[in-house]
Amino acid sequence: MLRTNRLLSSNLSLINKQTLRAIAIQKRCLTTDQKEPQPQQPAPEKYGNFRSPPTSLGVNEPPVVDYNNWLQRKKQKLRDFVDYEKAFAAHAAERRYLVEEATKSYFADVHEMRQHGGKMYYASSQLIKPEKAGYMPNFEAQDLSRKKINTTEKLVGKTTLMTFVYAKFGEPHVNTFIKPFLEKYKDHKDIQVVEVNVQENMLKQLLLKAFIPSIRKNLPLERKENYCLILKDISRTRKCLGMTNQYIGYSFLVDENCKIRWTAHGEATSEEVGNMLAMTDYLHDKKLISDNKN
Repeated sequence: MLRTNRLLSSNLSLINKQTLRAIAIQKRCLTTDQKEPQPQQPAPEKYGNFRSPPTSLGVNEPPVVDYNNWLQRKKQKLRDFVDYEKAFAAHAAERRYLVEEATKSYFADVHEMRQHGGKMYYASSQLIKPEKAGYMPNFEAQDLSRKKINTTEKLVGKTTLMTFVYAKFGEPHVNTFIKPFLEKYKDHKDIQVVEVNVQENMLKQLLLKAFIPSIRKNLPLERKENYCLILKDISRTRKCLGMTNQYIGYSFLVDENCKIRWTAHGEATSEEVGNMLAMTDYLHDKKLISDNKN
């Protein structure tokens, strides 16, 4: 009797387990259409740091054209070396520059281009006030005829759109500013475009010299006269102009006093082009009024 009771109880427990399993399977089948909670996806990476345009660029002192020869310049360097204040300031600036270059990656400009795509900020819609504006430094360059020139001599007394290109990738950038500028002002004597092609690498300088005839042949006639080549390292100077990336083209509006009143970079937007032309009209009209008063 006891044995039969045990068998019945064991059979009942087996039946209960099987029914519970069947109910569980049915519940699973009924709830397959309900989506299980997905793990939270990581936030996408930021597409560069888009910053505000600079409020002031250039150097504090007016540019001076150095007409001294090689020997005179060496003598001036020796005199500056004896002047302890100048020597200390020069050494401090050189140390800062060397530390920045040592800590900067060789591919830093390429990585920066991948982040912001060639546009770090939109150009300002207002001119920099003359009392806050810095001066465009003087650069010793050469024209397409291999004649040595100073950029300051071209800028004085004229309203200028001055562009800088360091690599082939930056040429389409500046062309988006130059073409509408020349379409409107190519017949104005006091408004001009000055293009600067900079090559700081010694090996590429030789290649650029070899391609001067090709540049002269393919360049439009109205752009040949003011096309300049700088074949030396100007990295210490270009930082004060905000030209930190060598793969981007840079454009500056410079007034008749060699002051930088507006800057842009990368490919131009329609708003930037409209602002550039309106600002050029304003600077030119202001120059005419001051000339008539004098």
